[in-house]
Amino acid sequence: MKGLTFLALVCSSLLIAEEQKLSLLEKIAQPKITFQSDFLSDAKFEGYEGSVKTYKQMIQINNEIVGFSYSRWDFDWSNENDLPFYKGKTPIDAMNRFKLYTNFPLHINDKWFMLNSVNVNSTYEKEMSHSLGAGITSFFSYKVDDKHTIQLGAFANYHSVKTLVLPVLGYSYRARATDGLKMVIGFPRAYVGYQITPEVLINAGMVYSQAVIRLADDSGIEPGGYSEAKDFQVNLGFRYEINQHFELSTDLLYAFKRDFTIYNHNADEVDSYSIEPSLGSIIKLKYLF
Repeated sequence: MKGLTFLALVCSSLLIAEEQKLSLLEKIAQPKITFQSDFLSDAKFEGYEGSVKTYKQMIQINNEIVGFSYSRWDFDWSNENDLPFYKGKTPIDAMNRFKLYTNFPLHINDKWFMLNSVNVNSTYEKEMSHSLGAGITSFFSYKVDDKHTIQLGAFANYHSVKTLVLPVLGYSYRARATDGLKMVIGFPRAYVGYQITPEVLINAGMVYSQAVIRLADDSGIEPGGYSEAKDFQVNLGFRYEINQHFELSTDLLYAFKRDFTIYNHNADEVDSYSIEPSLGSIIKLKYLF
């Protein structure tokens, strides 16, 4: 998760000379804008012929302390009339998400550090009412030495329909290195990278995600209801720092363990389904001001 990367940056900063701290603070405050485009190939609902392709576009403006993002998912359905929740129309054409977040780092001493991250979000098909959610991540980090760090904490995603609480567990090795091997192994994110040059990185990883979506009042899935989407994704990627302002990333994706749960307008569970694994890709362009 992004907090782990930020954590390594702040921890390493404590060792540099006083006159260098201003430039680091400027780097932390440096705004950046990111555009990301994702695609997941056609995947069937297990036990049915109905399937869906997923397209996602995201734009984000942030620095290391605060950020805002907007995401839109578009869905391309096939044989949807075979799905058990089919109601004579396309289940869902698109959904949207607004998210605002902030990070609160706390230096305890030379060995211990704490990071708290809070976000508010709205994920919905058409109407924004009753779509508000929130998330919080809080963990402690213990610096074993200049290369090794251990993290322990928890994160929670809140929505009036479903609240999820899970642990944050992690081990970091050379997380901010600009040469050779670096990694973050844990949950909800694992990452291994190799810095070929200061500009070129190859990496592989895994991430778990969960979200509750407010369905439209005229939804083709459950009118006025909600759906919960959960999945694991693994990636194999390449990142190239074009210059001091532009950075380009591309990834191959494999999404697995995909679960889709439907709730009615009273937040009672209606049914739950699994979606077969699928391949995909990501392309991301970042600009640092």
